[in-house]
Amino acid sequence: MNRKIAATALPLLVVGLLSGCQKGAQEAKDDGAEEVVATVNDATITQRELDAYIAHQQSARPDDPPDRHAALDELVQLEVIEQQAEEEGLDERDDVKAELEWQRTNLLVNAFMREHMDNMSFSEEELKAEYEAQVAQLSDREYKARHILMETRKEAGTIISRLNKGADFVSLSAEESSAPSALEGGDLGWFSPDTMVAPFAEAVRKLEKGAYTKEPVKTQFGWHVILLEDTRKLEPPPFEDVRERVESILTSNALQSYIEKLREGAEIEIKLKPQAQTPKS
Repeated sequence: MNRKIAATALPLLVVGLLSGCQKGAQEAKDDGAEEVVATVNDATITQRELDAYIAHQQSARPDDPPDRHAALDELVQLEVIEQQAEEEGLDERDDVKAELEWQRTNLLVNAFMREHMDNMSFSEEELKAEYEAQVAQLSDREYKARHILMETRKEAGTIISRLNKGADFVSLSAEESSAPSALEGGDLGWFSPDTMVAPFAEAVRKLEKGAYTKEPVKTQFGWHVILLEDTRKLEPPPFEDVRERVESILTSNALQSYIEKLREGAEIEIKLKPQAQTPKS
């Protein structure tokens, strides 16, 4: 950072430091790590702390060249504020203690996750097996469709009636639809059903090319009238193109499995009382 901290930026800086200092500490240089680079009253700031802070800055803003003197000035300012906060007894407040404990928990959990994820490795067979499993879950077709979105079932039913009488779908969408795609006549382009909400995807799969839904389709967005324009075979991405994604899935699954085993081995007692049900009016 090439400027001193403005007072308004301090809260964001402190939050960022708390959330990222552990990663920075891991990347800090070891040479002369305990060398004192500044003192503030009776407190010291070491080379390790400065390196960690700069590493955190770089991870947050990789395009900004590091300025060690500016970074040290910021750390000095933070130390001055921290000392004054302790002088005023803020570190003894229950809300501050709770937040500090949460930050400690967050840092430990992040370190745990990184440690176990970094130590995981998978064979080529495991990676390809997961790739095949993921491909099997994908739709083997893409669809090109348009839709008209209305607020009520009655309004959508009126649209269908007009289509039954020969109205043009594109024109109706442009005139009546509340969806952003109305500007393109309801055109949704090519898509896989997996990317759509379930009721919409199910309706599209049932349509013949060139047909529209004869009943309105309800989703959380409203009531749809859908026109299927075309379909085509969907080829899955090559294994090498998604290798990293597949490895990420295996890593996530393995980590989750390990956490579940930790929970099973722990003595857990939930004492939170059930939430009272609000009477329906």
